[in-house]
Amino acid sequence: MKEHERETISDRRGFLGKLLGGALGLGLLGVLGAVVAYILPPHRRFVAPVRRRQRVAHAREIPLGKGKQVLFGGEPVWVLHLREGLIALSARCTHQGCLVQWDEQRGTFACPCHGGRFDAHGNVLAGLPTRPLPQLRAEMIQDEIYLAPREDR
Repeated sequence: MKEHERETISDRRGFLGKLLGGALGLGLLGVLGAVVAYILPPHRRFVAPVRRRQRVAHAREIPLGKGKQVLFGGEPVWVLHLREGLIALSARCTHQGCLVQWDEQRGTFACPCHGGRFDAHGNVLAGLPTRPLPQLRAEMIQDEIYLAPREDR
């Protein structure tokens, strides 16, 4: 084999080695980024674009002890009718933004994604969430249920 051919083959091997090393490095970086994103989720803040109250349901749609998911300003919200009154909470889990479901039997919210659990007032009971579910103001006016942003944010 001539000297020139050996140099070309060596250059090709070096190039392919660098290409393979770069591809493996990018793949490792992607996996590491996913792990970090799972462990340290981005801070999500519920911001309702609606500045005033909005009618979301009639009182008969949410009997005592029941809950209903409604939209408020384009965002899903759970409205509960409990003995102490109406409670409105964001339906998005504070961990990764998955939609929580109301478990009537247990009186808790459950996140199907990562096992988060919240009580009826949105406080974290278990799982990965570190912050409670954001609350909204709920009121009943002449058998109609209205929601509004909380003023104490």
